[in-house]
Amino acid sequence: MESITRNLQDVLLGAPGVTGKRVTALPKTGLTDFMRSIISKEQETKEPFYVLDLGVVSSLIDKWTRTLPMVRPFYAVKCNPESALLGSLAALGSNFDCASQAEIELVLSLGVSPDRIVHANPCKPESHIKYAASVGVNLTTFDSKGELDKIQKWHPKCALLIRIKALDDSGARCPLGSKYGALPEEVTPLLEAAQMARLNVVGVSFHIGSGATYSQAYEAAIASAKSVFEAAARLGMPRMTILNIGGGFTAGSLFDEAATAIKPALQAYFPNEPGLTIISEPGRFFAETPFTLATNVIGKRVRGELKRVLD
Repeated sequence: MESITRNLQDVLLGAPGVTGKRVTALPKTGLTDFMRSIISKEQETKEPFYVLDLGVVSSLIDKWTRTLPMVRPFYAVKCNPESALLGSLAALGSNFDCASQAEIELVLSLGVSPDRIVHANPCKPESHIKYAASVGVNLTTFDSKGELDKIQKWHPKCALLIRIKALDDSGARCPLGSKYGALPEEVTPLLEAAQMARLNVVGVSFHIGSGATYSQAYEAAIASAKSVFEAAARLGMPRMTILNIGGGFTAGSLFDEAATAIKPALQAYFPNEPGLTIISEPGRFFAETPFTLATNVIGKRVRGELKRVLD
């Protein structure tokens, strides 16, 4: 593991999903030599394997806390549901974004309280909504009248976040704007529909896309979220208390650029907002760099400039 304090090491080794698994301190020569030593001992199988560095997970939590201290992370389980990663994140204080019943079941099986979960899927099967209600997962997202109807039927006490479309082009590797999010002209009718159904809309959610490279897209999305808060106030709805700024963060320099855009935007559009909780749904930020894959190359072919590797 990356260098961490003894107390933190004890927390990680005792984390759900980690306990009972093989955990080894990395040699001073580093991760590559450690993986080579595993390969040399497993000469017969040559099966691919991953190594998860719990020290990197710890350092990423620390980086998040130092860089965006006002934003509570809800790890996007769909990004990588490895139980040791989930357990170590839970032990270090992360919450969880679950998109399905299976993901909720997995997180709850690790002893995580349901109030640390957001059911962040704006288009859910009715059975998943019913299950979330039965286990006490009481925060979810919606972006359509049809979703409101399902929630009213199966989980009417649930707190809701209206998912809005992030309109700016973020340069994301995986853009989500075409799939999810209410358009500006749809927001007020949806809020009115929730109001008529006596459903509790407590905040706004957006996602500018996974692996976004244009950090200024956050400013535009935060401005759009503020307009939804104002629309709810005009309708006489209870004060909104949650802003979900989505995910798509990477752990490198782009994260620092995103934070540089996010912090002044929050200050500009939500200055001294009483009782406001700001959350996010980072996935690859916590899942990308802690894992290293070793795989077996079983053949290669070179034809001119074209190279093909088989594993």
